[in-house]
Amino acid sequence: MEIIVNDTDIFIDLHSIGLLECFCELPYEIRTVDFVMAEISNPQQYAEIERLANEGKILVASFTPEELSEIVEEYSNVPGNLSLPDCSVCYYARKYDITLLTGDRQLRRYAEAGNLTVKGILFVFDELIAHSVITPHVAALKLKELYSINIRLPKSEIQSRINSWDRYRRLMRPNER
Repeated sequence: MEIIVNDTDIFIDLHSIGLLECFCELPYEIRTVDFVMAEISNPQQYAEIERLANEGKILVASFTPEELSEIVEEYSNVPGNLSLPDCSVCYYARKYDITLLTGDRQLRRYAEAGNLTVKGILFVFDELIAHSVITPHVAALKLKELYSINIRLPKSEIQSRINSWDRYRRLMRPNER
């Protein structure tokens, strides 16, 4: 089973459109770090992620004092406005050679410059459909909803997927939608 480590914004986006539980149905071992958990300030978002962690659907890693020292050192040397939680998920992804899941453009660029595999929210939607967790029609509706609250997302890629999923829906028989 492939392992992925999540940054805060993916959890927030999925929670905001009601797909966080669906995300945990994908055939991935979903991990995050305690710094990410500490960054979630909305009590409802935190409670749902904590519940999923308690159910074993999301694994929350902590760091040793030595690892913390390395993360703080990276944080103090990193260019731009990356946060300590950003550096902690990069560190974790690098240490375990796993995919980093983030929607933060600056974190993505930093991680890719360090030769990490990085994917975003559109990957999550593609996987939700590919593994039949949600239908293309539901994906289109949820992606429209997400774009209405998160305009930082790539509009052309979103529109392309929505158009494709809508075409797929129109080709289906009514009882398959």
